[in-house]
Amino acid sequence: MKGKYVISVVSRKATYKLELERKVSVIKGNSGTGKTSMLRLISEYLEFGKKSGVKITIDASAALCVLTNSSDWEKILSSVHDTVIFADEDVEYIYSDSFQKELWKADCYAVIVSRSGGFTGIPYSISGIYEFVTEKKGENTTTSMYQLYEEEHSNGNFGLVITEDSNSGFEMVQYSFDSSGTEVVSAGGNASVLGTLKKNWRQEGLICVNVDGAAFGAYIEAVLKYAEIKGNIVISAPESLEYILLKFSEVKRHLSVDCGELIRTYDFCDGCEYSTWEQYYEDLLVRITSEHLGFTYNKRKLNPWFKNRKCAEQYLDLLCQCFVKRRETL
Repeated sequence: MKGKYVISVVSRKATYKLELERKVSVIKGNSGTGKTSMLRLISEYLEFGKKSGVKITIDASAALCVLTNSSDWEKILSSVHDTVIFADEDVEYIYSDSFQKELWKADCYAVIVSRSGGFTGIPYSISGIYEFVTEKKGENTTTSMYQLYEEEHSNGNFGLVITEDSNSGFEMVQYSFDSSGTEVVSAGGNASVLGTLKKNWRQEGLICVNVDGAAFGAYIEAVLKYAEIKGNIVISAPESLEYILLKFSEVKRHLSVDCGELIRTYDFCDGCEYSTWEQYYEDLLVRITSEHLGFTYNKRKLNPWFKNRKCAEQYLDLLCQCFVKRRETL
């Protein structure tokens, strides 16, 4: 399943509008923001159809499904096709390894409604985290989803860079910052970023935390809260190292004319084949380097082709375009 899906859920007094682009979207927010009400309306529509008083439109051919604790999820995931699945965080089995394994193989998109978003077994992107914003007009309300985190730019004058990666990503960061004398520390994985940051935090200078946004959704809030407390920490979260490398001038020219693979990844990345966009970008980079650049990209070891000042300058420039912050409340 791939593509963008625009869904409208309309009852007598409430309208919900959703735009889904990824295998997994997470809708966060406190109680009373309409998350549970939306799930109830979808469930009523699926059970009673027009008699429910609910109208649902979707601009692409896709079915809808709401999982509950009583659902036979194994049967559902093994049989769905082009289906958008909704689940509340109270559905206990979504935290199990078996459910998560089958989810990635299923031909579906998943929307998980969660106040915390703190489930680490399902890799989801920072850009796939949303919150509901409701506008009231008389007795009617319109609720739309907005990305919870937005990009901002920063300079590259860092005293310390903590990077999630320990392989090619670490090498690229280390090489790019070498001439400035910036210290670079590897966290060795997304789950270790916050602990590494706390261990290495210092009061002097600006600290950059570099993570692969494609699978950092479950961890971003805790890191941002710590950054806000300390005041001298910024977080750069491109989808992945491969996403940045694909934007290098000598690599990008082998993409489509409008670079649709990077701009509209949802039209190219099939969720049945890739659990995150990072995996799609890696395969794309492997293909381009093998067919056009005379070597094959390896995630474990950075090829010397990337170790030159031109690539380092491009890397630093792109890295500084990917800083994230919590979106201001509308």
